[in-house]
Amino acid sequence: MNLIDIAWMPIVALINGLQTLFLRHQGVYKFLLVNQLEGFRWHVSKHRAARLADKAIRGVPAYADYYKDLEGKRITSSNFNLIPATDKESYVKKYRLEDRVWGGKLPSRGVTVDESSGSTGSPTNWVRGWDERMNTKELLQLSFHSTFGKGEIFAFNAFVLGAWATGMIVSQSLGEVCIMKSTGSDAQKILDTMKYFGKGYNYVIMGYPPFLKSLIDDNEFNWTGYNVDAIYGGEAITEQLRDYLSQTFGKVIGSYGASDLEVNIGYENDLTIAVRKALLEDPNLRKELVKDFGSLPSVFQYNPLGYYVETNEDNELLFTINRTANITPKVRYNIHDIGYKMRYKEVEKALIRAGRMDIIENIKKDGKRVLNLPFLFHYGRSDMSINYFGAKVTPEGIRQALNAIPELSPHLQSFQGFNAENKHKDTLMVICVELARGAPVDTFNAKDLANQFSEELGKLNGDFYKMLSTAKEHLRPEIRLYEHETGPFAGGHKKIKHSYVATAIQYDDIPS
Repeated sequence: MNLIDIAWMPIVALINGLQTLFLRHQGVYKFLLVNQLEGFRWHVSKHRAARLADKAIRGVPAYADYYKDLEGKRITSSNFNLIPATDKESYVKKYRLEDRVWGGKLPSRGVTVDESSGSTGSPTNWVRGWDERMNTKELLQLSFHSTFGKGEIFAFNAFVLGAWATGMIVSQSLGEVCIMKSTGSDAQKILDTMKYFGKGYNYVIMGYPPFLKSLIDDNEFNWTGYNVDAIYGGEAITEQLRDYLSQTFGKVIGSYGASDLEVNIGYENDLTIAVRKALLEDPNLRKELVKDFGSLPSVFQYNPLGYYVETNEDNELLFTINRTANITPKVRYNIHDIGYKMRYKEVEKALIRAGRMDIIENIKKDGKRVLNLPFLFHYGRSDMSINYFGAKVTPEGIRQALNAIPELSPHLQSFQGFNAENKHKDTLMVICVELARGAPVDTFNAKDLANQFSEELGKLNGDFYKMLSTAKEHLRPEIRLYEHETGPFAGGHKKIKHSYVATAIQYDDIPS
């Protein structure tokens, strides 16, 4: 252990003590988030992560076995990045739940069990203790207040309820600070309730992006006079979709999290949204901030005191939750999302080089606060993609390219991407597009849409552009259009989250 690690030990112990105070006093945590402590927060993050890992190897049976090759070495900030990463396959599924808990025993009280959605397989059970839930509650309330103030708010939890993680946690956490009705994804209940309570409230509807869009598109409701904001989660949106939703909703704010970890790791605000909109239109800023992973990233800020974030050699994000309160600690946990972090001052320097400091200046002119927290650039899942002659095409890249087609974007309900093999054994890329209710297929020319789609995707994905430029005409991506809930979308979307990539099948087997 070097002198730097020793020097940080009492500081980390103090922060951990203050974390306990935060369970009852938000003011303590607000103090730790002041802009003047930006450098302190950045440096303490890794030391907290190392301390957690060192404690876990001695107090959690699964980690003791997982890190057995360390032969009793102390884990410090100096060797932290050398310890093996964990993920669902290598760690969660390998060890019994009890062995992943502090002391090897699940507490008999104060524990709730929720499930992830199973979007990449079977649902997984996750356990959360009392202190962990209190932390999550306070953090959600803090970000909720910072976004919408402390006025009279009527919120609808439209995330799927029952045992599902997001719906359960949102209802438990935010019901204390607003009027809350947990409707799940029942549009009629939301609209009937708004009619009953009238136009005097600030309504906030929280749900998955496809639900928020269908709430507007598929229901006869006069939104005039209602003050309604939206919070989305579970998947990304394009700026075109944000603009569309903003015609009805005032604010459209996203939150980044995962059932494996926590539901509110990163969040959007005025600054991150302004930066992302600028990235869409400004190639100079894209050169400064964006890596070519096939799509425009979502942009969030996060609290480095709570999370230590890394990127591995495969450009996947690794998360360590810097709190011992979680009964199943997560160390260097990989949920297989592509992305990277940047310190606030690095983003600020990039804005200066691109001549775009007006982004920050305009926010301050409007009297809004700019927090110098680090940025998280997120590109979506690394294990959900289709192939185009060696180029990886992600669902987020497909979504952004489709939404960039002006005549299609307002009528886009959902999509599925396929790798399909034709009779000549060529692997083709087929995008099935579900239109919104009432939009007829014959309004569009599928071939023209496919050409526009390829052009827009080529702007986002350099590998795709290279492959497309050499592809023969009959091997170019194909668009197939379907009216609402027909073809591969028949019967509606049975999963909580839409499935945007399907397994490879024979070309002639794709529903027509």
